[in-house]
Amino acid sequence: MLKFNAALFIGIALSLGGCQETGPKDQPIDLTNTIKELPPISKYLSCLPPDAAILAAHRGTARRSKYPENSMSALKALLDKGYLITEVDVAGLKDGTHILYHDGVWEEKSTGKGSVAASTWKKAEEILLEDTRGKVSADRPTKLRDYLLTAKGKIYVEIDFKSSSKYEVVIKAIRAAEMADQVVLISYSAGQARKLSRLAPEMLISTTPEIALSKRRSTNNSYAAWLGYDLNNTTLMERLNNNDIPVLGRIRKDWNRAAVAAADILITDYIFDHDPIIGLTKSKKDELEACLSRI
Repeated sequence: MLKFNAALFIGIALSLGGCQETGPKDQPIDLTNTIKELPPISKYLSCLPPDAAILAAHRGTARRSKYPENSMSALKALLDKGYLITEVDVAGLKDGTHILYHDGVWEEKSTGKGSVAASTWKKAEEILLEDTRGKVSADRPTKLRDYLLTAKGKIYVEIDFKSSSKYEVVIKAIRAAEMADQVVLISYSAGQARKLSRLAPEMLISTTPEIALSKRRSTNNSYAAWLGYDLNNTTLMERLNNNDIPVLGRIRKDWNRAAVAAADILITDYIFDHDPIIGLTKSKKDELEACLSRI
């Protein structure tokens, strides 16, 4: 993977001046026939053109939409529109069931009350989720298992572990769904990265750039570097690129070419405002399809 181009990045950054999120709107690119089933995520990233980035839906949905966070209806909307990555939050219930939910209490995003971790699935399945406009929807909490089975072969899943979740249970569910090569596991510390690398050596792990660089040299695991909005460090980008480490970043409502040149995956709260892959021209789409066809 040789995505990062320092000359391209510097030229784009200079042309944008101090502007952060005033980049061009997407030109419609039809990805419907790009692939019939997703290859391993590492393979897809290796085929991605250097001036393009895949968008990921933060909390599996978009702001100001009828689709609740971490919901099945939002996943189906992403699939219908051809998006390639969904980022979700996994929480554990009192009875061991693992579901998709971000907050620690039900009150923030649903009709439920009390602690999520202290609830059973029997209670959870009676709750209705609020959409991202704050209106009660028809969606109920979704089991991780069901979400993965729906996503399998169609969309990559980036998993953020909430404090109530158990790594072992989540990893077992991923393997049961045969999605080990279609997920990204999020870690925020060296300890988390170490535990995930031990439990899931075949899965891609997102962590800080420093940890990714140090682990890449000492283990056989696959790592991605999470940079958030900080996508302006050309020296760091070159180091990550030279070590074949994918870059994950974040954008606000709009995007700029510097962010796209730097990152392989960009997380957004406004997924439905953009194409599944941003910065992708027709000729680059043909190159991407040709590369994927050889996998």
